[in-house]
Amino acid sequence: MSGELATASDRPRLGAKVAAASFNPLRGRLFQKYILLFMGLVSAALLANAGVDLYFTYRTGELLLARLQMEKADAAAERISQFFTETEDQIGWTTHVQWAAGALDERRSDFFRLLRQVPAITELSELDGQGKEQLRVSRLAMDVVGSQADYSKDARFNEAVAHKLWFSPVYLRRGSEPYLTMAIARAGRGAGVTVAEVNLKLIWDVISSVRVGNTGYAFVVDRSGHLVAHPDISLVLRDTNFGGLPYVAAALQTVSDPNIPTADATVQTSFEGRRVLTAHAVLPDLGWVVFVELPMTEALAPLYASALRSGAVLLSGMAVATLVAMVLVRRMVGPIRLLQAGAARIGAGDLDSHIDVRTGDELEDLAGQFNTMAAQLREYNAGLERTVEERTRDLARSVTELQALSDVVRAVNSTLELRVVLTKIVAYAIELANADAGAIFRHNADDGTFELAGSSGMDTALLAKLRSTRVVSDETAMGEATETRQPVQIADMGLGPRYPLREAGFAAGFRAALIVPLIGPEQVLGDLVLVRRAIGAFEPSAIELMATFASQSALALQNAALFQELAEKGRQLELASEHKSQFLANMSHELRTPLNAILGYAELLADGIYGDLPEKPRGVLGRVQENGRNLLALINDVLDLAKIEAGQLTIHREDYDVASLVRNVVDAMEPLARAKRLSLTASVQPGLPAGFGDARRLQQVLVNLLGNAIKFTDAGEVAVSAGMTGARFNLAVRDTGPGIAPQDQAKIFEEFQQIDNSTTRRKGGTGLGLAISRKIVLMHGGHLSVVSAVGHGATFHVDIPVRVGSIAG
Repeated sequence: MSGELATASDRPRLGAKVAAASFNPLRGRLFQKYILLFMGLVSAALLANAGVDLYFTYRTGELLLARLQMEKADAAAERISQFFTETEDQIGWTTHVQWAAGALDERRSDFFRLLRQVPAITELSELDGQGKEQLRVSRLAMDVVGSQADYSKDARFNEAVAHKLWFSPVYLRRGSEPYLTMAIARAGRGAGVTVAEVNLKLIWDVISSVRVGNTGYAFVVDRSGHLVAHPDISLVLRDTNFGGLPYVAAALQTVSDPNIPTADATVQTSFEGRRVLTAHAVLPDLGWVVFVELPMTEALAPLYASALRSGAVLLSGMAVATLVAMVLVRRMVGPIRLLQAGAARIGAGDLDSHIDVRTGDELEDLAGQFNTMAAQLREYNAGLERTVEERTRDLARSVTELQALSDVVRAVNSTLELRVVLTKIVAYAIELANADAGAIFRHNADDGTFELAGSSGMDTALLAKLRSTRVVSDETAMGEATETRQPVQIADMGLGPRYPLREAGFAAGFRAALIVPLIGPEQVLGDLVLVRRAIGAFEPSAIELMATFASQSALALQNAALFQELAEKGRQLELASEHKSQFLANMSHELRTPLNAILGYAELLADGIYGDLPEKPRGVLGRVQENGRNLLALINDVLDLAKIEAGQLTIHREDYDVASLVRNVVDAMEPLARAKRLSLTASVQPGLPAGFGDARRLQQVLVNLLGNAIKFTDAGEVAVSAGMTGARFNLAVRDTGPGIAPQDQAKIFEEFQQIDNSTTRRKGGTGLGLAISRKIVLMHGGHLSVVSAVGHGATFHVDIPVRVGSIAG
């Protein structure tokens, strides 16, 4: 029997199952399990320790290697920088004003002396303040005196004058040795420049002396990636370019953009295809980058050795753990086997069995607990089956009530119509509480009265009596339930005070009643009244169930009432919207009639029909005409919007030519663009077919888009284009104006909405043009959208079918 203790007849079978489970070979031997457990725990601890140690060793080694590589790169860069600083210092004394003022033979002698002192310099030149060559001394060519060669437009003169010191890109002289040109401006205004040709082959000594581990090396590249120095001098002489290596290219970016931070040492693939740990340093004055590289096999060698040591320690620990585990497990398994046998006997139903374990530890205590448990089982076994049966009956009844309550709540929540909701609540409450009839009374908190809202099981005469009786809180048990927010029951309606409501129920044959308050989130909404013809109190379980049911019903009542209120508000808003649209349409018509007359008379005055006007009145009259036309455009927009909202705007479909439509709009807007000195262009894809739609409304859309583009563009151009994709026309209006922020791009298509900034307010407008244009495009089955970024102009796209079907306004 499920959930009950096995009876005496079941015990042998149960004992057999327990015994079979105890000797199941698939479960394994306890000795083996503990051995594996001890070994697993010790191995896990050793593995974790070795893993953590290896991880931190690796991280520490990695950081030390990276730091060492960076230091070597910085040191190599510093030595190369020192080489050029010393060269600059040697040349520096030729930049003094007094030296340039000396005799030519003296300056030539100084250049000879400088060539002997600095072996890296192979040629020296003196340029005067106008960039004319006055003297050139060279190791490799004939000396030149007073050649007057013009270097005024050469970089070696211009850059040196502008920046005092200039280094040229690296070049190969005679196709073999790397050189660079070093130019230093002399002191004083217009004093000239000293130019030196420097042989970079000597930097090879610097790079070769940099020691990076046992097999590492350093090299230098210029800003274009060409090798300047490398331990393998043949690579330099072959003009090898390392710029194609990703890490070299990344480092060169820091030369062109000083804001890019210099990366730490990283693992890369070298020019030879080996994995290396590389770091670099930048020589900003020269635009060179110094790299140091160490093969990963050498860099990781200490880590490999550490891993081998950790493996040896792990194996030794596992061997020791195995020996210790075997000793401990042997001492534990004997008592546990006794416990196993005793537990099997108790499980088989032998509650008189006694387990005798004498180890003086927790195992002996466990054996005592087993013996105590067997004694308690003997005591409880007799009454347990009876208790289980009683609890099972109670649980079945509770499940039935909860299922019924769930069905009630689901049925009540299936509709929001108040009358239907009330009827269902009362009907299900009668069924759940085993009552004969029921009603719901709505509570009026203002005057403390109750009003009948719904009922079930009551005859017409009783309902008429309940509706006609004024029920006051102080005169009924419903007032007590509402006040205390607790259920109130009347076991015998023939006893107690004679209130009108109680007398009406008693006259109809009802003898007992239960009143349950319907409690909402903020107040008591009313009371659920259940009556039955038999005298007597309701069951406590029924009262508790009705209290839960009432709380759920209160929510359903409130939801239904809110739904009705929202529906009524929706009808009121719809009626108000219709009145607003009709008012806008009527007012627009009424305003246009006198405004057209005003514009007509103003035009007659401007044309001189009533005589010539002086200059000042004529200017005022022009402003009157301009503002009148703006007002007329506004009224037309409002009228179009009102027609659209009232569903009165329709499109008149006819054949039209896209090219002619674009040309007419551009011709009409050309004066506005010319007045602002903007370039207005149009581009139409050749061979476009004839469209079928409302050409006048589409022209209105393009005029709105072009007008906005010209209005908000202060410089640059406005362009219109027309093309076709599939069976749809693609029209676009692009400008070079201030652009539209992403958060404003949806807002501008709404009625009376504009971008809220000073520029827009200064330009004017009502915010209706784009809203009307979008609605017209939608009526054509199309889509109007914008692509823009602040400071980069805006492009409005119109996508419509070539042939518009039967689409009503």
